[in-house]
Amino acid sequence: MSDDAYERLDELAALIERRFPHIAPIRPTGSSILYLLLRGKGTLYVLWDSEKAAFAWYGPSGRGPYLGPDAQSAAEAVGEALAP
Repeated sequence: MSDDAYERLDELAALIERRFPHIAPIRPTGSSILYLLLRGKGTLYVLWDSEKAAFAWYGPSGRGPYLGPDAQSAAEAVGEALAP
């Protein structure tokens, strides 16, 4: 995992934290996955897919739908998908 991917996930986490207070974004040190904690709904996961140059949902079956090529569009997609 490149430092660029970590930086992208950290940027997405910061945007989500500022704009959507009902979502707690956490990227454990060294992790290539962003954890999105939701009260009463559990945890969802996002990763940076360097091959597609886009953020994507991540789950038990692997990569899910793509959220966007930049943190801004991905944060919007996360906010819409996880609206309270």
